Amino acid sequence: MRVVALANQKGGCGKTTTATNLAAALAQMGHKVLLIDNDPQGHATLSFGFRERDFTLSTYDLFLTTDILVEDAFLEIDPNLHLVPAGVELSAVDMALAREAEKELRLRATLRRSSLPYDYILIDCPPSVGLLTFNALLAAGEVIIPVDPSCYSLQAVRKMRETLSMLRQKKGHDVVPRILMSAFDTRPLFVRKIMEELAELYPEELMETIIHHTVRFREAAGAGQPVARLDADSRGAHDFRMLAREVAGREASVAVTALDHWTALLHGPQVTKAGVHFEADFPRARSVRLTGTFCDWSAKGLPLTRREDGIWESFLMLERGKYQYRFIVDGAWLPDPHNGETAPNEFGGANSLVTVS
Repeated sequence: MRVVALANQKGGCGKTTTATNLAAALAQMGHKVLLIDNDPQGHATLSFGFRERDFTLSTYDLFLTTDILVEDAFLEIDPNLHLVPAGVELSAVDMALAREAEKELRLRATLRRSSLPYDYILIDCPPSVGLLTFNALLAAGEVIIPVDPSCYSLQAVRKMRETLSMLRQKKGHDVVPRILMSAFDTRPLFVRKIMEELAELYPEELMETIIHHTVRFREAAGAGQPVARLDADSRGAHDFRMLAREVAGREASVAVTALDHWTALLHGPQVTKAGVHFEADFPRARSVRLTGTFCDWSAKGLPLTRREDGIWESFLMLERGKYQYRFIVDGAWLPDPHNGETAPNEFGGANSLVTVS
């Protein structure tokens, strides 16, 4: 699974156009895609024809309600494409979380708790570098930075790179940047000069695909559908098919620790040479313990250690076989939210299951 933010503090550069049409193009290729509208303007939501009256749960709930997960809030665009919508209430997140600890990690924590059967998660960000954008960047392993052909574009790219550098230094989180030329009419001389400067300054980050300027994008947004559905033979539809292929083709070159860590979380305990590695994502817990058939369901349980990133972990040496287990989180017995392997228990619920082979 790859998590990609679309961000640029400059407005009008094509973030939402890129997010919605790239999501649709990846879905057309057969990939499972989730698009999260993380902008209070809700333009990604509007681009698919939804209004605020059409949904009750949104990205706002992912930030503020710990028991609301992605699978509760998404709308189905088609079988391969889901959307978590947004409305104006999302603008209240900054104030609501003003005094909360680790508020910039809220979205990442919610995604980790959610069921995510996706190949790609795209997060459309607002035109600013605030709490919403920080949450998206800290949840992502990559960021696509759309730039339009204006005199402010180069400055916007520099500012975004400074933001990524700050996240690396203060949060220890690396995000791979990709720069996308968006809404480019390549004929004017000043546009070609901007293209040359981008290629000279950012040869590694600059994407090969160019999204050309066309009125079809506005027509498609007005019709509440991606450009490929409005006019599959248009220049815009062709550009986004090319972009989707380029993004998918870069998969082998993307090596992001955060994404590898997510994969481990989503598949439950990992069998290693040091023992079975249990991880629990309960950053607000005061105590997390592990109990199961390997300790005769001890009510005391085995203690887990809290790492600096808020993840609790423990290594346990187990013989071959199948073991049922649960976490004891501040006294509450909970199944592993990241392990889909379960076994029914005598209380009508289910215990998490790990197999050591």
